[in-house]
Amino acid sequence: MEAGKYNRRIAIQTKTTTFPYDNGEPIDAWADDFYMFAGIVTSGGTEFYAAQKINAATTSVFKVRHTEQLTTLNRIRYGSLYFHILGINPVDAMRKDLFISCKEVV
Repeated sequence: MEAGKYNRRIAIQTKTTTFPYDNGEPIDAWADDFYMFAGIVTSGGTEFYAAQKINAATTSVFKVRHTEQLTTLNRIRYGSLYFHILGINPVDAMRKDLFISCKEVV
């Protein structure tokens, strides 16, 4: 089963929108939905110029057990880091594991 590959605990978060004020202004909040164990592979970082500033973008790939609960509308919290999910791909045709491609939220 190779459980040692999945040695990091990540939280899968879901966004909720509420309208607490009379003016109709929406407020978005992220809350932990469920937890998974994952293996983390950092693909690397890139720097690019935008509006005469240097921005850093870090992309990572998480490897997790297969689940139907996960979508690209979720995000991942790993410690104090947050990642937007760019894509979810099965590792092979057996659908035992998933690769989750992410971009770090700055």
